[in-house]
Parts: sequence; C-alpha cells; structure tokens
Amino acid sequence: MESFINKKILRKEILDKRKKIDATEKEKMDEKILETVYSSEYYKLAKKIFVYISFDTEINTRDFIKESLNNNKRIYVPRTEIKTRLMDAVEIKSLDNLLESSYGIPEPSINDPYIDPNELDLIIVPGVAFDRRGGRVGYGAGFYDRYFKKINKDNIKRITKLALAYDFQVLDKVPTSYHDVPVDYIITEKEFIKLE
Repeated sequence: MESFINKKILRKEILDKRKKIDATEKEKMDEKILETVYSSEYYKLAKKIFVYISFDTEINTRDFIKESLNNNKRIYVPRTEIKTRLMDAVEIKSLDNLLESSYGIPEPSINDPYIDPNELDLIIVPGVAFDRRGGRVGYGAGFYDRYFKKINKDNIKRITKLALAYDFQVLDKVPTSYHDVPVDYIITEKEFIKLE
C-alpha cells in the first residue's frame, strides 16, 4: 500500500514541476531530446516505432511523429479501451483524421487494424518518473504494463524500450512492482542514460 501512496505523491510532485516549465525553455529542451533520439542507433535502425501522442506538458512527440513519417518510418500510436484498460498500436500516416479519446488524446479509429506487438522495433514509453535502473512510474492506468505482457520473452529483450524525460523526472529510485517491465534507455535534455 505504501508504494501506491508514494506513487500518488510522486506523480503530483513531478507533474506540478512539469507544469511550471517556461514554454520557450520547454521547446528548447524538447528539441534537444528529440535531436538525441534522431542521432541514436536505436532510432536509425528501427523500422516500426510505437510512440504515444504527447498531451498536456509531455515532451512534444507530435514533431517526432511528423519527422519520423518524413524519414519513412512506420509509426504506430496507441488506441485505448477504457473499460478493459487494454491498448493496441495502430499505424498512422499522419496526425490528421484521428478521433479524441475519453482522455482527450487523439487516437486512431476503432476500425483501423493494429500490429502484433512482437513485430515492433522501438517503443517510446511515456511516464511521470524514472530511475537509473529502468524503473518507471506511469500515469496509473497500467496500459503499458498490460501491453508488454502481450510480447514474448525474446522480443521484449529485442525491442528497444526508450523513455523521453526532463532531467528532473529521473530519480535515484522510484517505487516499482516485480511485474513492471523496465525501460532500456532514458533520454533527457542533459544525458543519454543506458540502463543495465
């Protein structure tokens, strides 16, 4: 129970900090983070990328999506089912024609086909806070934890799981559970963290 309370407090503290970032400063930091992603081997080698569509004060993945589509990457974004808290990765060709989910985030239509997660090369994982062992505190709905369960053991090792975060979102330790799948790398405006 204690880690649940810790997660709640931690989420609030980090999200409050994220809201206070100056807009111009945020734009500069986002650019720096995305430049590091583009120059990484993991991005260059990836053909099929699953990435969330940024919302509110998250690092701007919309620019990343547009740039990646221009680079002939196949881009997949989340489509969520609120009742079951399950999620699929659906290919998009642009950010147009998406529908707003009940969270207020653009998503593909329910009729669009989704990819088998075992076929992905790179997953850009959202989160509120991370630690240097790959631990992640998400937003609390568990979509990604459930999604990772659909991927077999060999592929979960093969697929690069990358988090984008501001420096203050990376802590010494965050509360995690035994079933959490760690991220492999974290890119901040200050460093590229490779996890063991």
